[in-house]
Order: sequence, then C-alpha cells, then structure tokens
Amino acid sequence: MSPWDLSVNLKDAVLDFTFISMFLVIGTVLRRYIPFFRKYLIPNNILGGFFALILGPQVLGAFVRLLGYTQKAYIPLDGDRLGIYVYHLLALTFIAMGLRKEKTEWGKGPLSKSITSIITYLLQASVGLLVAFTLIYTIKPDLFPGIGLLVPMGFGMGPGLAYSIGHNWEKFGFEGGGLVGLTFAAIGYLIAFFVGIGLINYGIKRKKTKLISGLDGITNDIRMGVLKETENPIAGKLPLATEAIESMAFQLALIGTIYLATYGIVKFLTDLLINNGLTDFASTLWSFHFIIAIILSLSTRKILDVTKRSYVIDTGLMNRITGVAIDYLVVASIAAISITIVVKYWASLLFMSIFGGVATVLFIYWAAYRAFDDYPFERFVGIFGEMTGTINSALVLYRVMDPEFKTNIAEDAVYGSGISIFIGLPLLVMMNFPMMFWNNELYGYWYTLGLFIVYAIVLLTVWKLVGFLSFRKKSK
Repeated sequence: MSPWDLSVNLKDAVLDFTFISMFLVIGTVLRRYIPFFRKYLIPNNILGGFFALILGPQVLGAFVRLLGYTQKAYIPLDGDRLGIYVYHLLALTFIAMGLRKEKTEWGKGPLSKSITSIITYLLQASVGLLVAFTLIYTIKPDLFPGIGLLVPMGFGMGPGLAYSIGHNWEKFGFEGGGLVGLTFAAIGYLIAFFVGIGLINYGIKRKKTKLISGLDGITNDIRMGVLKETENPIAGKLPLATEAIESMAFQLALIGTIYLATYGIVKFLTDLLINNGLTDFASTLWSFHFIIAIILSLSTRKILDVTKRSYVIDTGLMNRITGVAIDYLVVASIAAISITIVVKYWASLLFMSIFGGVATVLFIYWAAYRAFDDYPFERFVGIFGEMTGTINSALVLYRVMDPEFKTNIAEDAVYGSGISIFIGLPLLVMMNFPMMFWNNELYGYWYTLGLFIVYAIVLLTVWKLVGFLSFRKKSK
C-alpha cells in the first residue's frame, strides 16, 4: 500500500496532532526538571517520543490488556497513521531546507564531511548485511536480508527515510519493515547522545578538544532547554507585509505548493512506469519522493535567486519550519515503534546496532584526523552524532563543544548534508537492487555488498586524488 492511500479520519488526525503536541510539552518539562536528561542534553522531542511510546498502545495499552481491562486507558496513537505522518514530514523537511539561503563559498569542510558521511553509510550497510548473513546461516534462516540495509537509513538518514524504504519492502516479505526502520532510528538517537556526550568527556580528559576545557562552560539555559538568563535569539524576519499576508503563512504556502508539484511529478512517473509493466519500480519511486521534493525546492530557490525574487523567503522562518517538522517527526517516529516487531527482531536489532555503532565510531575517528585540517575531534563527534541520529543531533553536540558557534564546523555539517543527498543517491538506488533485479534472492544481497565495497573504494580514491584525504595522520 502506498503511504498516500491510507484512509485517515479527520478526528483521528486532529487528535494525533494534539497528542504529539502534548508530548512535546511533556518532553520540555522533563528536560527542564530532571538532571539526568539535562546532563546528557537529550532533546525534548526524543523524551516526548519515548513518553508517547510508554503511554500509547504498545506499552501501557499492552499492560491494560494484560490486566483484563477492555476500556482504552491509554493514548490511542495508531502506528500506521504515525508512520504516514513521518513519511510526509520527511519531504516537508527537505523542501524547507532546500528553500533556505544557499552557501556561496565552498571549501574543503563540506565536501570532506559529505564523503565521510557517504562512506559511513556504506560501512553501516555492509556491517548490517554481514550480521544478517551470519544470522541467516546460523539461527535465523528465515530472516529478511534487507534488514541489514536499514542500519544506515535508521542511524544516519533519519526515521522518515527508514520508514519510507522499510515500508516499501514489506511487499517483498519484510514483515513490519517500516517499523523496523523507526526502531533503528530510535536506537540511533540514543547512541548519538549518550555515546556522543561520552566522547566529548573523553576528548576533554585527553585534551583533544580545542574549544572547551570542560563541560562547565555549558550554561544552565542550554542544559534546561529553556532560555531564562541569556538573550533570546531572533527567530526570523518578516519579508511580507502582515496586512497582506502573514509571512509564516506564505513560507508554509510555498512549501505546500512545492509538495503538490512533487506529488504530481511522482504520480506522473509512477503511472508511466505502471503502464509499461514496471509496477515494482513504480512503488519504489514513491519511497524516493523526498528526492523529487529537494530537487524542486532547490530549483525554486535558484529561480528566485536569478530573478532577484528570493527576498520573499526568510531563512530564519524556514529554519523554524524545518525545526517544527523535525520535532513532530521524531515524536511520531518513536511513538510508532512496535514492541511486537522489536521482540521479533531483537537479535538483529541488537547485534546490528552494536557492530554498526562500533564501526561508525572507528571509521569517522580515522577519517576526521586525515580529512580535516582544523578541529578534527570536534568534527569527529559531530559527524558521529549525525551518522547515528540526524543533523540536529550533530548540531546539539557541536553546540556543546562550540557554544557560540565561533567556528564553521556546524555550517560545514549542514551544507555537507546537502551535498550528501546527491552523492548518496547511488547508494539509495543500490539498496533496492536485490528486490529490483534479483527477485529478493540471498545472492542478490551478496552482489549488492560487493557494489558497496566498490563504491566505497571509488569514493576513497577520488577523495585522495583531490587532496582532501591523507593516509598519514598529520603530526601536531
């Protein structure tokens, strides 16, 4: 079933919005008053998401049913509906990011960060496949091999893409594929922050951090997540007259218009593929709707820049819309986790997360000290945060190490992520090869693993040839 075909009652959709909003408020309160969450700087959306999972049908609902009660004494958040919200919020996030002010100067930082990210994705996918092969050949012969490919999607690419691709694979026999992707994303968030803060402490003790000498420099406002002592930053400007139209409404309208165009283009392409007998390709295309969305948004921004009409877009407001979409996306993605699916795939989730996380740390540490001339440890921690969470995870960790954002490492991370979308496109296509060309046979996944290795070697070679990577660690 296409994510566009789920019938949603308006009452349920409105209540879902109010419930998710409530859990964002609860997450804010938890971060504000519980020292443990302040210590590890756990974002409010993650706290809200896990609280929603606990009070929803998967945890509290199961407990109520176990006690024999028939009344729904829990928050009725439906996993299918939440998955659809995640799917659409993913595209809206990419559109808002594409409409922001573009970077005018490109240096070594964003490109090196981008290539590091793509090779990390390839490594995570390879580790995931190897663990899947091991389980299939030993204790889990009926395991869907593609579960290993969800490691980079859930860890580094975010819950939206992990759900979209995993959900698409369900028609090939991957039971609960979308929810497995969301589970990997939730595990990745926990790794990003708990391990990330641990790495920062390690760097401080070993004097590897260049910007801070201790975590005492983190203000109470940052730890609590509520700005009480520092001056409130400006959220955005008003590029349009409010008596004509609210500026925020226009920004949202522009995003909505581009998403409508995205739907029209994807619908046209899928109908074309279906009419030519390529039904499987058509269903896969719906999972890549966000790529069409980012291309359209970047093209729109470019047209407005060339015609000198980009003044109608405010980067600050677009940043706020992006943040809102991500907050609601994260809560919905964690609340949609199925305990039944977790129990079914617990061995795969555990071993893939452990081995994938260790491989991620080791490779990014190796690359950071060979690819970056400045702040290698800070960049290592930030890229690790993104490759196990999202770009927001990276920004939180960068904020800890560079509270005033005096360096360009955070900016490089943001624009490097934009480059990664296009460099990583072949990876996304290759992940679907076993289903598209080899009828989901196990040998097809072995071929795909070989392609990952070849692509990683190509990237490393190009990286070295352009002088952005040194195979010798630079001396102090």
